Amino acid sequence: MNSEHIMARFQLSPITAPNQLKDTRKKRASAVMLPIIDIDNHAHILLCKRPTYLHHHPGEICLPGGKYEQSDIKLRTTALRELKEELNIAPSNVTVLGQLPEYSTLTGFNISPFVGLLNKATTWENDHNEVQASFLLSLSDLSNDANWQPLPFQRFGKTITLQGFATQHGLLWGATASIIKNFTKQLALPV
Repeated sequence: MNSEHIMARFQLSPITAPNQLKDTRKKRASAVMLPIIDIDNHAHILLCKRPTYLHHHPGEICLPGGKYEQSDIKLRTTALRELKEELNIAPSNVTVLGQLPEYSTLTGFNISPFVGLLNKATTWENDHNEVQASFLLSLSDLSNDANWQPLPFQRFGKTITLQGFATQHGLLWGATASIIKNFTKQLALPV
């Protein structure tokens, strides 16, 4: 699957609510970009690993993104600003295809995920204050359920099972994994 297939499927697929935990606490608005680039005519998602010295989610695998700021016109602006800040990718190198359903985290955030195609010649450079490493994962590997593993854990006295994906930089899990799984499910729908 390449970016042309993604554009056709993503635009024609209905948005479905992600399977997530419900939490009624007030949440802070944030946005992430799910950046896609074709490598050898195959779509890949660009991911980041957070530095281990950060207070929140140290060392975790994530999509570029962050908190909404008052200077942001809308959440799409937040996602593009964070992509620029974290990976030095200018908004002019991104074609935003649309938005996935909002994802509410257990850590107090409502995440608005945006899907963006990166121009083929796009390069990036990590801001080492925010990104320890950046790397690509193929969409075909992420779409293969056999590559995911169940991760049971306890929350509020209940066992909850999330999905995890092993990468060369650590485990992809939590909200980022859920957002990616939701996206790949959308792409699997017949067009």
